[in-house]
Amino acid sequence: MKKQIKRILSVILCVAMLVPIASVVGSAAETGSEAEYPIVFVTGIGQSYSYYYENVEDAKADIADNATDRANARWNLFCNDFSFAFKEPKTILSIIAVAGGLLGTLFTGFNLLPKKQVDSLVKTLFRFNTINEEGYLPENVVTPRADCSVAEMTKEQKENFYRTIPCQEVVGDVGEDMLYCFNYSAFSFTFNNSDDLDKFIDEVVLPQTGAEKVVLVPMSMGASVVSAYLHDYGTEGKVARVVSIVGAWLGSDILADLIELKFSDDSKEKFYNGVLADLIGEPWGYLVNIILHFFRYEAGRGMVDTILNSIVENLVMKTPSLCGLVPPDRYEAIRKARLEGKDDMAYIMEQTDRYYHVQSTLEETVTDLHDNYGVDFFYIAGYGLGFGDVSSDYEFFKFMNTANTTNSDEIIQIESTATGATCVAAGEQFDSAYLNSHDAKYISPDKSVDISTCYFPNRVWLFENQKHELENNNTALKLAFEIACGKIDNNEQNTEKYPIFNESRDLKKLKRSYIPDLEAWLEKNTPNAEQQKLIDDNTKAVNDMMARTVNDRDADDAIIQDYYDMLVELGVYSAPEEPSKSDVALNNILKKANDFVWKTWGPKGFLQIF
Repeated sequence: MKKQIKRILSVILCVAMLVPIASVVGSAAETGSEAEYPIVFVTGIGQSYSYYYENVEDAKADIADNATDRANARWNLFCNDFSFAFKEPKTILSIIAVAGGLLGTLFTGFNLLPKKQVDSLVKTLFRFNTINEEGYLPENVVTPRADCSVAEMTKEQKENFYRTIPCQEVVGDVGEDMLYCFNYSAFSFTFNNSDDLDKFIDEVVLPQTGAEKVVLVPMSMGASVVSAYLHDYGTEGKVARVVSIVGAWLGSDILADLIELKFSDDSKEKFYNGVLADLIGEPWGYLVNIILHFFRYEAGRGMVDTILNSIVENLVMKTPSLCGLVPPDRYEAIRKARLEGKDDMAYIMEQTDRYYHVQSTLEETVTDLHDNYGVDFFYIAGYGLGFGDVSSDYEFFKFMNTANTTNSDEIIQIESTATGATCVAAGEQFDSAYLNSHDAKYISPDKSVDISTCYFPNRVWLFENQKHELENNNTALKLAFEIACGKIDNNEQNTEKYPIFNESRDLKKLKRSYIPDLEAWLEKNTPNAEQQKLIDDNTKAVNDMMARTVNDRDADDAIIQDYYDMLVELGVYSAPEEPSKSDVALNNILKKANDFVWKTWGPKGFLQIF
């Protein structure tokens, strides 16, 4: 249940949770590049760890010791332990009231969720993610930052860095002493973060390296921090390059849809026979579909609106760093609906108005910095997916209003990550008139994206059907490092090595589980000659695959599957169990029942037949 709660909370706030990559058995090809300037990664949402302490004194003591030993809990987005809440009488009463509202909705067909109790529950559960009017979390919640290079980080800090930015394989000759990480809480003020970034560069990076400039590598939400930084400090001459990795430069339509409570035209179909059941899986997903038909759609939609609206009002709109993920062309409507005329939101509106100005003048800012201050900009992004298209954790995004019309990496539309790209919906193509009137070299192979309209079209690289977790694509990380090191100036260089339009790659399971699990097995077991050959052959195949920078998704996935099959053969993993006859029978029964209900009632509740 805890895992499901965390998943739902992450989904609601458009989390791009980035995952770890462990070291490979045998090293893959390195970049072989020396860093001309220190490289500063500016993390995305969910990439920074926060620590909860029972009291402020322990928090301050750990900060002074550069440690986290006294912390009671750790999370990288939401507090992951809600046990505190369920010990409070007020919270228990709120839960009872909400449960009663759910039952009342079920039996009456009308939304009876009590807004006051829902608000109380949301405020309680998110208390450690709620910032004050200065933009800071409670004093007993700390998001520590390493004021040193990766080389000098503590063991825990280094593990956290490589867990969220898994670049061990491509560090090469750059050296950890030239790598820095600027992290921050996702719940904050964007301009507090950009001011801190300026201090981090001035007081940590430049003095420690003796360099005059840095290379900024913003990832996802980190682009909003870098946008604010460039607007306020960009002309001071401290930035040589900006290498964006799926950066949210112009926000994400997902968050705007959430704030405006706008759902897709086919949300009824997805509610009764799709997304919620897909999240649960077979066979019980079929049962969930059937149960959902006891609710009128309007009542179910009303419950969802009540819950989401409470989260938006009490958390999202009270957090300017999250509001910064609203696309600039949608800000005015949200400002009018959510902020104007509310005295308690005046300080929020001041922050969001300021950042909206940054967004709306972004092209002017970066063009000036490039033309007059020598700052080079580069963009690496994914495209070809609708919101929530392939990842089970993001199924909920399919409900969003723009899910069927976007072209994205599942989380952020390509217009934002590639700043200014022109596109049609994922799976569609430009019409022949458009294709005939535009340069083919800038058109993606699937004919859905045109990068000629980007701010810097010759400095954009795209990966087709690539999920937002781009760090699981080691080719993209290699490319980012070579750009950061000044070895690539534009996307017309080294096209045989790094095509402008490449295929996706997903090494998540391989790096996170398969390889380290084999390493652990080898520490306890000595393979025989036949097993050793099997290991050697599969390891070579994996390393050869990872060394290739022209991706072939089908071939790569086959190699990863072979590696998994090897682990099963070695006994590292047990072979997947075949479902029992009773499980198969239950699945078939529920599926047939679900199909009958859907065919008979369609996208409406049972009672609506009358």
